[in-house]
Amino acid sequence: MTASTSPAEPRQLPPPSPFYVRRSSLERRIETAVERAHLEGRNALVVITGPAGVGKSALAARFLHDHPRLAGGGHFFVDLQGFTPGPPTDPHRALEGLLHSLGTEPKFVPTELQERAAWWRSATTRLRVALLLDDALSAAQVRVLLPGGAGHTIVVTSRVRLTALRLDGAVIVQVPPLETEEAVELLRRSSGEETTDGMERDAMRKIASLCGGFPVALCTVALAESDEKGGSWVRLEDELRTAQERLARLNSIGERIGVEVSLRGAFDLSYESLAPEQARTYRRLAWHPGVEITPLIASRLTGDAPPKSEKALRDLARQHLLIEQTPGRYRFHDLLRLHAEEKAAEYENDEAKEEGIARLARTFAELSIAADIALRPYVTSRIVKVDPAFADAAQAARWLDAEKGNLVDLIDLAGRHDLFQETLWLTEGLWSLFLHHGQAHLWLRAGEAAVLAARRSEDERTLGRLLNKRALVHSHLGRVEEAMADLAAAEEIWSRREEWKRVAQTRQRRGTLALDHGDLQEAVGFLEDALAADEHTGAEHHRAVTLFLLGRAHLATGSPEKALGFLERALPPLENSLYNRARARIALGSTLLALSRPEEARREVEAALREMVEHGSGPGQSEAWETLGEIHEHQGDLGAARTAYENALESLDEKDPARRRVQERLDGSG
Repeated sequence: MTASTSPAEPRQLPPPSPFYVRRSSLERRIETAVERAHLEGRNALVVITGPAGVGKSALAARFLHDHPRLAGGGHFFVDLQGFTPGPPTDPHRALEGLLHSLGTEPKFVPTELQERAAWWRSATTRLRVALLLDDALSAAQVRVLLPGGAGHTIVVTSRVRLTALRLDGAVIVQVPPLETEEAVELLRRSSGEETTDGMERDAMRKIASLCGGFPVALCTVALAESDEKGGSWVRLEDELRTAQERLARLNSIGERIGVEVSLRGAFDLSYESLAPEQARTYRRLAWHPGVEITPLIASRLTGDAPPKSEKALRDLARQHLLIEQTPGRYRFHDLLRLHAEEKAAEYENDEAKEEGIARLARTFAELSIAADIALRPYVTSRIVKVDPAFADAAQAARWLDAEKGNLVDLIDLAGRHDLFQETLWLTEGLWSLFLHHGQAHLWLRAGEAAVLAARRSEDERTLGRLLNKRALVHSHLGRVEEAMADLAAAEEIWSRREEWKRVAQTRQRRGTLALDHGDLQEAVGFLEDALAADEHTGAEHHRAVTLFLLGRAHLATGSPEKALGFLERALPPLENSLYNRARARIALGSTLLALSRPEEARREVEAALREMVEHGSGPGQSEAWETLGEIHEHQGDLGAARTAYENALESLDEKDPARRRVQERLDGSG
């Protein structure tokens, strides 16, 4: 073209960072995308996307520097300034600069945008260029700058996903923060110092976590360490860890050493690009105490309808201010959560915060109760009744499992905001997770907050119920002293309130706990007290279970005659309780064996085994088989004993601690 000269091939790429840490898997993805596009005879268009400060531009520049063969016609660079304090780069000016780089004289550059874009496409048709478009705001901003012809390589960086560019053949490469060891390597390179000291290396790993794996933050900290005489990673880690406002601390460290780009500043620019409703959602999500965020959570915090909140979450994820973990479930990056908290403190008032938290806590409290009702419909005494929210028990169980982490965090939050009723309701739903899924530690964490809320609200009856429940969880974990202390405190409450049925239940639990842990005389004492309370209340089924437990306790103390009397009294009232009747029959079989009445013992235990099979209890079947093994050994039939012990093992879960005892019996049976 006569309007162009023939300048040297442009080499406009920013220099690669001297501290760059290889991100091999991402580089391979980019290389694969470029090779595939070129093999198909088209331009390679790669969008490198991720949150501010994560290293998108460094990755793009490093890749293009490492592949000079892609740029026979030159390397071109345009800073689109999509997320800067001023306006984005004017496409007229961008095209003018690109055309100048190709040698087009200024007087020949067209005035109109579309004409400039056409000239640029024409000028690059026979070339093979590599074009880096940094910090793009939109797909439209990119499209107008795409070169003509085929075989070019265009790499775009952006804080938004720019999925519309897929229509142009783009491959989207998402950049996560650095892994811990990658971050430690960046700290080492940036500081220019090697360290072999174990404490210093450990501090570097902690700094990597505190900086969230963001290269901008890591480089700032590393330069600060190298700037100070006698710098110490341990000291810097302590400085960051103990700072109440970590982003502010990172910012002040950067200012101290003259670093121009701060992570907070980068986050601020992303925030300022949001629409007002998106910004409000971003801020208020910081009030949610849990890790996972759903449209329902966003809706309760903002007061918006769930569909509107769902769109806001998608928009925030598209701009990398949230991470979509699974469809419909999002989370903050740790440092972005801190940034959102800062913005909430700056722009939101206390009234809005309290209202949002109350809405969220109340909604999840009601759902928690509804889930427990679906899973335990047989419970008649409830702290509150709510409308059904789940189609069946399976749906309720799935919801509880998905939200269990959020529920525990919300219990803590509700307690801190004096939402005592919501705290107690939230805890109610988690009981099913312990009963059916063994989530003991999870419930204990929730239970601590609930017990505190019950005490602060002076709700003595609820406190008693919670102490009874917590004792059961402690006993499940083998924490006998803690369980006994909770039961003693609960019994004191029930006695003061003259709720004798609950007194009997609590005494029975104390006896059972003592029996299971070998405190036999104490067990007998508690169970006799429970029996006295049962006689007072007339609760026949509970009385029968207490009689059965007293029988077991006396058998364990070596008094089978006493045991026999209690067990024979226990059986008739248990006629309609399949599982407990089977348990009592197994205990009766052991008692009859101790009294040298093996045939009677075998008949009782065989009947109990049939009932345990009907009930579907694996541990119950194992106990029956184990007792039958003892009976066969007593009768000298070692083959039948071995078979019984083998059946007992097969009935137990692989992780059941009873397997060890049964295995020892099997090994000892010859």
